[in-house]
Amino acid sequence: MKKNVLAFLVMMFCLSALGAEHVKFSVDGTERCYNQLRIVNCTGQEFDCTAYVLEKRGESFIASAPLGVFHLKNGNEYDSCTKLIYKGTNIGIDIPESAGQVSYVVSYKDYPLFDIIEVSLFDGESLLGKEF
Repeated sequence: MKKNVLAFLVMMFCLSALGAEHVKFSVDGTERCYNQLRIVNCTGQEFDCTAYVLEKRGESFIASAPLGVFHLKNGNEYDSCTKLIYKGTNIGIDIPESAGQVSYVVSYKDYPLFDIIEVSLFDGESLLGKEF
């Protein structure tokens, strides 16, 4: 009985992961390191997402450490976590399927006490890199 319940839970987790949107980028701002990751929700959806440090293995990226869980309401709501993140670090954000298709923009902000990596999430597909 325990095996059946465990198999069902693993199957549900895997199915939810298949529908999730994944955002990944490498930190390449002007600072040597940043001490805050901020995610701004510019979509019309409310959702939670999780950010990870990614380790490159061959041609793929593997989540090696969690950075935090972000609770985002709609309407330019943001959430942040304070961690030391070095330039060149690969970051991945797991966005649930309920958020729909999202595009993102990464920006870097330099304040007196904080150097921030800001990831803004938008509804729909990005026009960046596409022909007008």
